[in-house]
Amino acid sequence: MRWHAVAPVVPTALLAAIIAAIPVARAQGNVPPPDSATSPASPAPVHAPARLVEVAPDSPQPPPAPRMVASLSHELQFGLSVLLGDGYRGIFPYDDLIDCGDAKANDSRVCTNRAPVFIDLQPSFGLSRRWDFLVDLRFGLTRDFNTYHQFFVMPGFRYWIDPQSQVKFFSTLQLAYDRSRQNNRPGAPHVVSDTDIGFRNSNGLMVEVMRNLGIFFQFGETVGFYRWLSFTVDAGIGVQARVP
Repeated sequence: MRWHAVAPVVPTALLAAIIAAIPVARAQGNVPPPDSATSPASPAPVHAPARLVEVAPDSPQPPPAPRMVASLSHELQFGLSVLLGDGYRGIFPYDDLIDCGDAKANDSRVCTNRAPVFIDLQPSFGLSRRWDFLVDLRFGLTRDFNTYHQFFVMPGFRYWIDPQSQVKFFSTLQLAYDRSRQNNRPGAPHVVSDTDIGFRNSNGLMVEVMRNLGIFFQFGETVGFYRWLSFTVDAGIGVQARVP
């Protein structure tokens, strides 16, 4: 008995259904593309995680630069003041029958009268923020009772209460050297010295118009004790210019 190989017979309808299903499977991603069998599969793209950037908090702003304001202190400044004033005084002579400007002095031993109108020229220098060195040169504008004009030289120091303030108080302590000539008549029993020595204090208020210019008011007291014992109070208004 002879055997013959018989090829399997595939129904034509089944083969047509398989061929029609291939494009649908490709569209759904179930079947790899034709060259996927020969080429290695491409790895899926990997997205790096988002990088967190740390945002620094707002740094504090630097303080604004200080406004440059000209100093109102008189430190290291040269100054020149001109002051006009007037005053009143009392004189107590050490001896009898000394003419001190009051006709009743022979009885009361005290002369009280108006002091001559004066003008002060005052050079000064600022030693520090609070201290000035000054010299008052006082010239009498009207004649004294002895028909002569007064002349004083008064060096000393001035202290500023608030040197940087536009309106500031001051006080001084000065030596008073009086070189006012006296009316000594020839043959008079008592000779009055042309020199007197004492102390002076003045207190005032200065208004700074600008760094180099100020207007001031002051009250002062002067005590003399060499020629005779005297007390003088005065007041005045002045202006001061300074450099640099």
